[in-house]
Amino acid sequence: MRPIVCPVDDSDAARGALQLAAELAESLDAPLVLVHVAPPTEAPGISAAPAGQERLREAEIADAQLFLERVAREVGGAVSLRTATGAPADRIVEICRDEDASLVVLGSRGRGELASALLGSVSNAVASSAPCPVVIVPPDAIGRSLS
Repeated sequence: MRPIVCPVDDSDAARGALQLAAELAESLDAPLVLVHVAPPTEAPGISAAPAGQERLREAEIADAQLFLERVAREVGGAVSLRTATGAPADRIVEICRDEDASLVVLGSRGRGELASALLGSVSNAVASSAPCPVVIVPPDAIGRSLS
């Protein structure tokens, strides 16, 4: 079975998606790949110096890795971890392609149409360009299970 990809961050929406993704992976006997995308490392004053930008990128990746390791311990079982920096939707879609994902499960913050139009929606962007089916988990899904 091809893997299920689940992007996570510290939001309630991501926790609901993680719960569902873990249940699906177990039910389907599929590998689970947890993904965390750190913000782009271009920062005023730092991005002009390549060495400073590289140090910032390395620090972001190290923090993302520690975060994913903590989340993986909470999930239990065997999971793979992927970190990236940059635009979240683009990196998630790229990782889905790299992993040949069977499915991507991600949370929606439920901001509404206006806020999503102004701020952008990672879940909508992933849904429109992912190479696999996308499950968008609503913010009130925490605590629900498949059974």
